[in-house]
Amino acid sequence: MSNKADSFFAGVILGAAVGAVTALLMAPDKGKRTRKKLNRKIQELNHTVDDLMEKGKDSIQHITEDVETNVNELAKKGKRIIGK
Repeated sequence: MSNKADSFFAGVILGAAVGAVTALLMAPDKGKRTRKKLNRKIQELNHTVDDLMEKGKDSIQHITEDVETNVNELAKKGKRIIGK
């Protein structure tokens, strides 16, 4: 996934979370019930953030491996050129 797509997805998740929290705080429920709902939404957000972080780590690892492979290939080509 591209960096722009990751940023957009994170923005959508954050926006949804802010909207959910705002809706819960403005809802005409009792305080205890609202706190339970808010706590549940925060836990869901934590799981979503954890998933995004894991995807980000995987993407970085994949990119790092690709860069390492490309550098090694370029080094081999350079050695062949210099050896001629």
